[in-house]
Amino acid sequence: MSKSILIINGAARVNGNTDILVDKIIEGSINAGVNVTIFKLREKRIANCIGCYQCLKESTCSFQDDMTDLRRAIEKSDLMVLASPLYWCGVTGLMKTFIDRLFFYYHPQNRGSISGKKAMIVTPMNQKDVAHESEVLIEFYNRLFNCLGVKIVNMFFFSDIMEKGAVLNKPAYINQAYSVGKDLINWAENGRLTTEVGWALPTEKCGKNLA
Repeated sequence: MSKSILIINGAARVNGNTDILVDKIIEGSINAGVNVTIFKLREKRIANCIGCYQCLKESTCSFQDDMTDLRRAIEKSDLMVLASPLYWCGVTGLMKTFIDRLFFYYHPQNRGSISGKKAMIVTPMNQKDVAHESEVLIEFYNRLFNCLGVKIVNMFFFSDIMEKGAVLNKPAYINQAYSVGKDLINWAENGRLTTEVGWALPTEKCGKNLA
């Protein structure tokens, strides 16, 4: 049975570095015969979580917005790709709003719909020192998905790109994004990449046991 790939783009900037990288990932996937669904959060209506805890009490959400469709896509997917530029050691407001709404899956009845899935992280960033600047983000994603029972198969960082379109001046990044797209099916099936990349997070740092 073919695997389902879902890409969630949390960039606020249209046609920026995140969009360009995501487009190359999609291009690689399509050329490899993989079907990919993409959600651009800036085009969706997703309300902020208000902490009403209806999801904990009744396993339902008090909001009926685009997150409903996004949850369906998540539950059908085998691999989620979360793409967001680095904002203040974290994700964009768009991505954080989406992540806050994942609290829906904290209810045991709902968690079964997401537990066991795989996730991949794509993060363009202005900073050059990836190891230092990504520490908080890595811990954040690991704690999030550890709580939800989702395995992070890898995190990818594209450093030293800030201005709109700057990634186009780094052909190695473009080629690497394309290669990741071609190999998404291998990530979904085996949790590994078949091509070599030099900027991937060491596997032992992904999805570490935080208990």
